[in-house]
Amino acid sequence: MIKCLRSFLAIAMLFLLFNGCAPPKKEELAKPMLLIKIRDDSGKVVRGVSVKLYKTTIDSAATQVVDSNGVVLFTGLDPALYFWLVERGCQTNRVSQVSLNRPLVPGATHYGYSVLTETGTLKVINNSAEAYKVSDSLFTATVKKDTPLIIHRRVRTYKLHSELLSTPGVGKDSIIRIRCSDTTVINIPF
Repeated sequence: MIKCLRSFLAIAMLFLLFNGCAPPKKEELAKPMLLIKIRDDSGKVVRGVSVKLYKTTIDSAATQVVDSNGVVLFTGLDPALYFWLVERGCQTNRVSQVSLNRPLVPGATHYGYSVLTETGTLKVINNSAEAYKVSDSLFTATVKKDTPLIIHRRVRTYKLHSELLSTPGVGKDSIIRIRCSDTTVINIPF
């Protein structure tokens, strides 16, 4: 009887010893989620539009339709940086939030917000051998030869200023009109 008890205790101790040395199991975190609210210029809920989610500028990771509350939820995502695009007619979110500007964190729900506005495109082409500085009240950019500047702007009239980088303070102004879903092309020098 004592031999059986000793044998049992020896086996139990070996079992505990080997099980206690096993590496601890890592808890797997849930995949991140991204919830995006979509509104229009007046703050009203936008329903029924598609939201395209991108990991890169060309690869669409997923597409979801905005629900009746103006919300779309992407689940099961990889912990990566994502961009989103919402379009309805000539309204887009290109002049609003299009990314969180950071990778998603596993186990977390991330929140984004986009406003749909009437948007057009401005394309500035430099036909000079020298670089130009182009600006209006919201942006300033350097436009080099053979490298067009393409930006998305709200629909309205803008005063565009351009000057050679080699002669700062001396430039030319031009009034441009950005139209809905259209591309306005400006060639510099004017």
